[in-house]
Amino acid sequence: MKNGMTMANINLHTSSTEKTAKRNKKDDHKHQNHSSKFLIFGQTTSCTSALILMIGATLMLMTISLIPKNFHPLFELPHQSQNLKLTYTAELAAKAVEPTVWTCGETDRHKQTAVVDPITNQRPFFAFVHVYKTGGSTVREFFREYAAVCKKSLALVAQCGYQPGDRRKGLLEDCKFLSCVNAPQSIERVNSTILHDNYDILGGHFIFGMADDIFSNATATPNYGNGAPQVRHMTFLRQPITRFVSHILYQQKQGNADKTDTVEETVEDIKKRIRSSREKGEYVSSSIYPIYDNLLTPEQHAMKYDQEQTTQEQQELVKVQLSIDNLLRYNAIVGMTETFSQSIQIFEHAMGQIVNSTRKEEEVQEMFSRYIGEKESKNGSKRNDISTGSVLKELNKDGEFMAIFREFVKYEQMIVDFAMDMHQKQYEAVKKGHFERYTLESSDMLYLDSVGM
Repeated sequence: MKNGMTMANINLHTSSTEKTAKRNKKDDHKHQNHSSKFLIFGQTTSCTSALILMIGATLMLMTISLIPKNFHPLFELPHQSQNLKLTYTAELAAKAVEPTVWTCGETDRHKQTAVVDPITNQRPFFAFVHVYKTGGSTVREFFREYAAVCKKSLALVAQCGYQPGDRRKGLLEDCKFLSCVNAPQSIERVNSTILHDNYDILGGHFIFGMADDIFSNATATPNYGNGAPQVRHMTFLRQPITRFVSHILYQQKQGNADKTDTVEETVEDIKKRIRSSREKGEYVSSSIYPIYDNLLTPEQHAMKYDQEQTTQEQQELVKVQLSIDNLLRYNAIVGMTETFSQSIQIFEHAMGQIVNSTRKEEEVQEMFSRYIGEKESKNGSKRNDISTGSVLKELNKDGEFMAIFREFVKYEQMIVDFAMDMHQKQYEAVKKGHFERYTLESSDMLYLDSVGM
C-alpha cells in the first residue's frame, strides 16, 4: 500500500459452461486495462473501510447476460457491464443516507467549510442531478430555500448534457449558469475550481460524472459506495408512463406541440404518437429526453455504436446497464416523484444535521416539515383542467393500448425499478435511524477553536 490506499480492479464473472469460462478468461486479459476505468475500488487500511469493501464486492451477482451475445459496439464495453446483475443492499442504503455534518447560518466562508462529511471525507458538497419531468422544479425551490436558511451557496445550471458528435460536451465549463444563492454576484459561470472555492450545492440539468473533480485532491473514485465519491449525488426519478404523459402536457403548455382541448383528445393524441413510434421499432427515448441522458457519464455518452451491427434494443440495453451501474457506483440518494414526502424525509436525514446552532436546526426542521407535508411535487405540466392524473385514468381504460405503452417505456422502467429499490431501502434506513449523532467535539471537525462556541 501507498499512503494507506490501494486501487484494485475487481473482475466479477461466473460461467455455466467450460466454454463460457474460457471465453471470460480471455476477456479478462483483453479488457484488464479498459475495465479498470469503470470499476475501481478504494481500500483503506482501516477495518471499517475493509468491511465496507467486502460488502460492496459481495453484493454483485452474475446471473443472466443482459447484453445479447451478438452485440457489436465500436467501443469495448467494460467486462463487468456485459453480464453484471447488480443488487442494492441495506448496508449501502444506510451508507448513502448517513447524515452529513453542516454548520448552518454561518456567514464566514472559512467557518462554513470547517467540518468534514463522514461519508466523503471532504467538506460537505451535494450535487442534485435534475432529470427532466421528475418534479425537479419543486426540488430546486427546496434547495433555494435550504441555501437561504443555512447560508449555503447554491449554483443552478442547465444545458450541460452531452451532445452527440461533440466530445467537449459533458464539461462543467459548458453549462449555462442560471442563478445562485449566497455566492459572489460577479460569478457568471461554473467550473470545478469555482465550485470548490465558492459553493456547497450544485443543482440542475447536468450529468453524472461532471462533479467528480471538484475536489482535485480526491483519491477515492466512485465505486459502489466504497471509498465514496467526493461529492454526494442526489436525484429524483419518476415512473416512465407518468413522465411521458407529463412531458406531452408540458410540451403543449409551452406551445411546442399541438394543443388538445379535452382529456379524451389528449389521450387519442398520446395513443397516436406511441403507436406510430412502436411501428418504427422506437422506444420512449426517441420522443423525450431519456432518463439515461443524466445518468450516463460524459465518457459513456461519447461511446459510439456500429449502427449496421446493433439494433435499437441492444443500444438501449447497454445504456440501461450503465445507468444502473452509475446509480450504484455513486450510491446516489434517490427520490421518487410518486413518493415525494418520503423522498424529502430522506433528504432531511442526509442534510439536516446542524452542529453549530439549535435555533437554525429548528428552522431547518420546520422547512423540511412543510415540504414533507406536500404529498407530491407541484405539477408544472398541468394545463388548466387537464392533469397528468386525469389523462392516465383515461388511458388505463384501454388495456390493449397500455400493453403497447409498457413496451414503449420498458427500458426506462428497468432503470426506475432499480432506483425504486434503492429509494425504498434508503427510506427504511432513515426510519430505523441507527446513526451516530455528531457534535462539535467530533473528531470529524477540521477545527474547533475558530468556531467561537
